[in-house]
Amino acid sequence: MSMLCVPVASGSGPMLWSATPMSAPPEPDHRSHSFSFLRTAWTLFALVALLCAPAQAAKETPGPVKVSVVSRFYDPNQPEATPHLVQMMKDDPNLSIQMWSGLALPGGGGRSTLIMSIAGQTSPDIMDSWFHVIRNDVGQGFLHPLNEWIGEDTDGDGQVSPEEARWEGWAEVPALWRQVATKDGKIYGLPQAGESMLGVIIRTDLIRNAGLDPDNPPRTWEEFYRWCMILTNPGAPVAGRLHNPGQRALTLLPHGFTWLPWVKAAGGEPIVQVRTDPRTGLQHVFPPDARVLKLEDGTDLSQAPVEFRADFDSPAGLAATAFFHRLRWGRWILDPETGEPIPLDAEALAAGAVVVDGRRITFSPAQVNQGVARAHLGSRETDPLQLLGRGEVAMITWFVTDLLNTGNTSGVNPDLLSWFPFPAASEEHRPVVQVQRHFATMAVNVGERPKAERDKVWKVLTGVTDSVAREAVAERMVVYGLARFVHPRMLERLGHQDYIESIPGSLRDVYRRIDSGEIVSFTEPYEGFWATMDGSLNREMLSLVLAQSGEPFDYGAALSMINRKANSGVMFARPRAELDEHRPLARVIFAVVCAAMAGMLVMIIRSLFQRRGMPAASGMVDNRFLPWLLLLPALLLIGLWGYYPLFRGLVMAFQNYRVAGESVFVGLDNFIALALDRGFWASMGRTVYYVALTMLLSFTTPIILAIMLSEVPRGKIFFRTLFFLPQVTSGLVIALLWKLMFDPRPNGLFNQMIAILNYLPGVNVSPQGWLEDPALAMLCVILPGAWASAGMGCLIYLAALKSVPEDTYEACELDGGGIFTKLRHITLPVLMPLIIINFLGAFIATFQNMGNIFLLTFGGPGETTMVVSMKIWIEAYNNLRFSMATSMAWIVGACLIGFTLVQMRILKRVEFRRAQD
Repeated sequence: MSMLCVPVASGSGPMLWSATPMSAPPEPDHRSHSFSFLRTAWTLFALVALLCAPAQAAKETPGPVKVSVVSRFYDPNQPEATPHLVQMMKDDPNLSIQMWSGLALPGGGGRSTLIMSIAGQTSPDIMDSWFHVIRNDVGQGFLHPLNEWIGEDTDGDGQVSPEEARWEGWAEVPALWRQVATKDGKIYGLPQAGESMLGVIIRTDLIRNAGLDPDNPPRTWEEFYRWCMILTNPGAPVAGRLHNPGQRALTLLPHGFTWLPWVKAAGGEPIVQVRTDPRTGLQHVFPPDARVLKLEDGTDLSQAPVEFRADFDSPAGLAATAFFHRLRWGRWILDPETGEPIPLDAEALAAGAVVVDGRRITFSPAQVNQGVARAHLGSRETDPLQLLGRGEVAMITWFVTDLLNTGNTSGVNPDLLSWFPFPAASEEHRPVVQVQRHFATMAVNVGERPKAERDKVWKVLTGVTDSVAREAVAERMVVYGLARFVHPRMLERLGHQDYIESIPGSLRDVYRRIDSGEIVSFTEPYEGFWATMDGSLNREMLSLVLAQSGEPFDYGAALSMINRKANSGVMFARPRAELDEHRPLARVIFAVVCAAMAGMLVMIIRSLFQRRGMPAASGMVDNRFLPWLLLLPALLLIGLWGYYPLFRGLVMAFQNYRVAGESVFVGLDNFIALALDRGFWASMGRTVYYVALTMLLSFTTPIILAIMLSEVPRGKIFFRTLFFLPQVTSGLVIALLWKLMFDPRPNGLFNQMIAILNYLPGVNVSPQGWLEDPALAMLCVILPGAWASAGMGCLIYLAALKSVPEDTYEACELDGGGIFTKLRHITLPVLMPLIIINFLGAFIATFQNMGNIFLLTFGGPGETTMVVSMKIWIEAYNNLRFSMATSMAWIVGACLIGFTLVQMRILKRVEFRRAQD
């Protein structure tokens, strides 16, 4: 028996040769062909394996591992900003760090691009999760846990303590940030290098010019308000003080996060955790980050169910808002003898006199000053750092770390800058600083990569958050001349002992008091949808307080409404018991709706199969399937891009949909929550008003314009071209141009036009806030579209008017008919079919449109322009509650379906005729 040597592939290693016995040639029967085939197949397989072995070996050979990170952490165009990452790649040739970037959306859509990239599995490996949304990112399944490198929660308390951690760096993370990054024992992020600290930043030269000591800042609100009155130029020179013309004390920003420190300074907690005592059933309130949850009798409630609730309208929240209002609108005068500021209450204003140190001081209305703060209007000209740089304000409440770029934005000499914490409301409370640190996180798709590649991602993640990165941020502050804004402990660590000596004693005392707890350090809420409520506080209260019409605004009622909204599904979910209470009625309504939709579906199907039309002409083939065959491509495309998303959204409406995680079926909960949401129905009513006003302006203008142009004796081509030109311009450009013209400052275009009109006798109109005025905002967002779209509609109606013979008008004139008679009996009847068609289409399109609102107001001021389509967008792409957004969309769609049926019945009666030349 002879042997046949066959090469056998063995993975990526060397080729092995195997000896196999080969018998003599077999008998020529039916089995010989099978054996021959098998032998040939085996030989071919071995040869293919031999050829593929090098390729397989190359495939399994480790190559460069690409780790994509957002530009916040690494930018190849600025390698000097991240030298440790550049060095990391030099030390590890198999590591390639690449920058990931996406498109930026205006308004509040900052993270939408990143979120959609996660849904499309094109996200970066290392992301930037803001500290107040990291819990939401976890809930959506966006993030990959870091426990495989840090350690596990072995004692079951929901946190990984430094003793439980395998990674030594976990002990260097402060307890607060460990708590923020951990949910149910899983760690999802590491705090970034830079720590943002929100305080009161001051211009020391302006403070000294006003006769104040920047090294002895105010400790209470009353002291702070006195500072503000002194730092405000009342319009007349004050002895011993060098005020800049028009100088105000500070800038007030309508952000919720800049309002929180005032609440905390009054001893309040914007968010609280509620624990129910299992023995008594009583609820007990604790601070949101409290770890010791014991009652006075020693009962430990740490294992009791926890419920987080908003507490914005607490006495501290009301006090903070009242002080906010006072800074903007408070009345005060200067003592005519001493020049000291004197605050005025309502009683003193009514009497026209105030008693100070036994002296009765009378004053006229012209001597009364109003407010000590400027309102931030959202433009570059009113940017806080810009105002500080120009000397228009002496103080701003902003992040100290943002001064790193002060030299590039405001031009202020760093030596003229300092800061102090938010003053306490009274002597009974403590001053406050607000600190926050965003997190570097791993995207969920990292979990699908091999262990070796995940380790590379972890290596980069620790590289962008380690002590080297933190020291790099501090070193940059020192280089920019901002060493006084760096904690002395970090300066000592960097060996900058000389800089520590140059820090003013008051600032060194601030850092000492922060470390000792004399100054309260806190962070923004990280439970619930705080980003949503930050916007609500802005639109529905703070911006309205700062608006030109904000003095009589009832901020107390607004704050109560916001708090109720926060606890009714916007920030925290409605209680299950409340949903269960309305579930029976919801099921009945749902059954009725399903029956109605089923009836409509039956009618549509019957109409499709009903035989219509005339019999086929003689000689023609009756092929009833040919039309369907021709329509098939269009039907497939419509089904794929139209109806599939529609029905997919219907499923989402009954789920707690998660972009990257598992979606749970919740039944009618979303619809019940919407039915109980006053804000949603208010937006529906606001949408009806928006549609009515839009139709009045945008729909009627082309009709009137067409009738007028048809009567113009000369220059018809010129006027038609003039009105049509805006149609060829981008809608985005038009909206932004009008936004510039709506500038609320006196030098805005429309306000300049008002100033010119004021020269006319009897005319006295003050500058308007336009987009910032709740009474004008809705009109302002409609006008750009009405102006831009008038030209196209005008040409369409002009073409329809061409179908009316001239002798018809001449006959009407011979019968004594005037212009209104011709309009009523000739023009409008001719245009009516076209008007009906355009009205129905424009009505539905306007109901869904929100482009100008998105660009100009984003639903503000307050919620005066928060139409339902804008609310759906915010709910989906800002709050990531796609199920709630699709539920809203289905309710709106159901309302429009009825209108569409009416449209179809009306169109059946419309007669179309070709216009004669």
